[in-house]
Amino acid sequence: MVLLLMALSSLAVAYWAFGVSGSDDEISLSGRIVSIRETRTGGHLIITLDSTPMQIFLPARVAGKVRGSLSPGDLVQVRGRVSEYMGRSEIEVSRPSDIARL
Repeated sequence: MVLLLMALSSLAVAYWAFGVSGSDDEISLSGRIVSIRETRTGGHLIITLDSTPMQIFLPARVAGKVRGSLSPGDLVQVRGRVSEYMGRSEIEVSRPSDIARL
């Protein structure tokens, strides 16, 4: 477990230090859900994990299919594309199957 956390921390630091080259970068990681919140408009979800400083963005088409099945404290595996929103990097999940409870 400690090695996994060290590897994820190293990955997060590498993304922060060297920048993200855009939407072609795909990332897969696991972590415990710290918070889940709905955006003010659009029906999207924003998930925060304990393993990365990047927020996880679930567009409405994905959020509608996973809403209610995830809770703070759940351990999840997430796969998505790294993108930028308002100057901050985030992981955008494109399919419901790209976020799964472990």
